[in-house]
Formats: sequence, structure tokens, C-alpha cells
Amino acid sequence: MNDNFKTIIESLIKNGFIESEQHIRELGSKLDFKITQYSLNTPLSFKFHNSEEFVTFLNFSNPEELDEEKIGLINAALLEQGLDPAHFFYVNFFKKEINEL
Repeated sequence: MNDNFKTIIESLIKNGFIESEQHIRELGSKLDFKITQYSLNTPLSFKFHNSEEFVTFLNFSNPEELDEEKIGLINAALLEQGLDPAHFFYVNFFKKEINEL
């Protein structure tokens, strides 16, 4: 695991999203994210060098769920915001809201 991922995981633990590094696989069910060209200056705002690094992080936390179609959607979302998937961007994590009926 690279140092950037370790920093993200430590921040997620500190902010109560996961209990420990062993529970990283549960991350996908607890978090949502917004991709921006700038940091939102929150404890859960992280810079990724490119979409490949972000995909690597997502695969680390939930490899069963990320396929080529979802990777394409991530890159399309970057392009829609005027961001180049080959350059840096920020991912701002937040608690996923669950709609109850």
C-alpha cells in the first residue's frame, strides 16, 4: 500500500468511517465521494495524481465492484468537469446517505 493510501485509510479510521485497516473492504458501503479540481478543505479531501491512482485505491478497498464500465464512468465524470484523467484532482469523501422508505 502506498503512503497516500495509508494517509487516506488513517483519516477514515480517525473520522469513524472504518474501525481498522482490516475493515477496508467495507468502505464502499459507507462512503460516497465527489471529484473536484480543488480540495474542499475537509479531513476527507485527498489529492490523487491521476485516475489510475484513484482506480487503484478503489480496487484496493473494493475489488469485486470495480469493472471496466465503472472505470469508464469515473473517467467520464472527470471529463465532464473539465478535468483530465491523466492529471491530478481531488476526491472529497463523505458519508453515504441511505434513503429509507
